[in-house]
Amino acid sequence: MREKNHVEKLSLEWSESDADSIANNSQTERDILDDLRPHTNIKKLRISGYRGTQFPNWLSDHSFLKLLVQLSLSNCKDYFSLPALGQLPCLKFLSIRGMHQITEETEEFYGSLSSEKPFNSLEELEFAEMPEWKQWHVLGIGEFPALQDLSIKDCPKLLGKLPENLCSLTKLRISRCPELNLDTPIQLSSLKRFEVDGSPKAGVVFDKAELFTSQLEGMKQIEGLYIIGCNSLTSLPISTLPNDIIEYLELQKAEADARRELRIHHNGSDEEIVGGENWELPCSIRSLEICNLKTLSSQLLKSLTSLESLDICNLPQIQSLLEKGLPSSLSELTIEDCPNLQSLAESGLPSSLSELTISDCPNLQSLQ
Repeated sequence: MREKNHVEKLSLEWSESDADSIANNSQTERDILDDLRPHTNIKKLRISGYRGTQFPNWLSDHSFLKLLVQLSLSNCKDYFSLPALGQLPCLKFLSIRGMHQITEETEEFYGSLSSEKPFNSLEELEFAEMPEWKQWHVLGIGEFPALQDLSIKDCPKLLGKLPENLCSLTKLRISRCPELNLDTPIQLSSLKRFEVDGSPKAGVVFDKAELFTSQLEGMKQIEGLYIIGCNSLTSLPISTLPNDIIEYLELQKAEADARRELRIHHNGSDEEIVGGENWELPCSIRSLEICNLKTLSSQLLKSLTSLESLDICNLPQIQSLLEKGLPSSLSELTIEDCPNLQSLAESGLPSSLSELTISDCPNLQSLQ
């Protein structure tokens, strides 16, 4: 491998059967990986299924892997400590998945501190499927200065806080991390996309106006704010921010990207999304999609003075909602799967309406 100096991308993968047969001999595992050391020109490296308890020294040697740009470590289930990767000079993409024995990310992860900040070139960082990971040690010395995309998924025991001074971060995704708490604001002035999925303690930041505002303070042009699987949400104080900040917002279910759109979807569980009467939405919303909600304030709809498109699906109170009137700016209305809709009076529709679509409303008897 060391002589194949034209190879720039290398994937080393242990099958489950191979790994199990030598899982009890960690030194043998390490010797094998040590002998598979690539040449110094390697740029992309993937190691999957390695069952040793330690990685060989060459993996964290910044003078050896001086050109490495992308590194993926996955399903190394017996490894108990993250390698010292912080001083790899060209590393831009790092993915760590399926490391079942790791309980904490220690200072060793950042490497020996030098004049360069740890992970000085790193742009994308992913942690996923780490069931025992409990703590992320934060140095607080400006580590990850170039980090743009941070994703943390399926880390059910992760506590504590994330690095705060991520000055280049544009995307933050937290998925199925029920213990992770974001009560301490992250200084993310460049953030454009924020996703929270199935992480109620992280999602609680959106439920408190002062935390929400401080968390998103300084944002100038956020493109995506996703709050998914946080059924305890009782209010949505996004009107505390300027209208031109929120361009796309979605609750419960992530779909295709859009601009000036709001989609509120219940996820189909028995627990209802509460607080609909308290939602404060920016009046600049142009497209609204609502699905599986038990209640919705007609006054909330009327306050959306820029609303042009409204899509309603499975809303039990659809009849009364239409009788109380819709925004005068509305030009497109879609009603789907609403069995309680029995009649539709023209007087309840705005004069601006140019397109009306009705489907799967079996009890609709008349259009007046």
